[in-house]
Amino acid sequence: PRAEIDAFKLWLAFIDHGDTKTDNHKLACLRSTKNGNGRTCEPGQAVFYIGDMGSTFGYSSSSENKARLEVWRKKDPIKVSGGKCSTTAKSVGSTDISEGGRRLLADGLQRLLDAEQRDKTITRVFEASRNAERDRPPAEWTAEFERKARMIIDARCSN
Repeated sequence: PRAEIDAFKLWLAFIDHGDTKTDNHKLACLRSTKNGNGRTCEPGQAVFYIGDMGSTFGYSSSSENKARLEVWRKKDPIKVSGGKCSTTAKSVGSTDISEGGRRLLADGLQRLLDAEQRDKTITRVFEASRNAERDRPPAEWTAEFERKARMIIDARCSN
């Protein structure tokens, strides 16, 4: 559905995923049925996912600038102009985002923000990433995650 595609494009912009070559993306089937030609994915059971997230949270073609908070801070995931929403993701085709797509991602982001309040889920993920060893402390990464999430949660798209 369009909302799922738009939410995924917006997520790619949120995490600033820049390495969009074909090998880094996978299509999987959670449940399939056997047919004469092999297997067919059952309706609603296909998932598309990123298999390589090395160039995220501050995408750069230079290795030393990957996953740098200052780089990530400079890139907002969504643009709203006159009610029309677009994403800043790279290589996603149309950058237009529907309200349904924005809302789908916003709901997931709100659950993550709630989990952060409850048990520091986001901060713990940034701690586990060990970015602080070469960049900024997890609390700063979490604050930027929350800022970007609020941007998407608070936006409204009429397109």
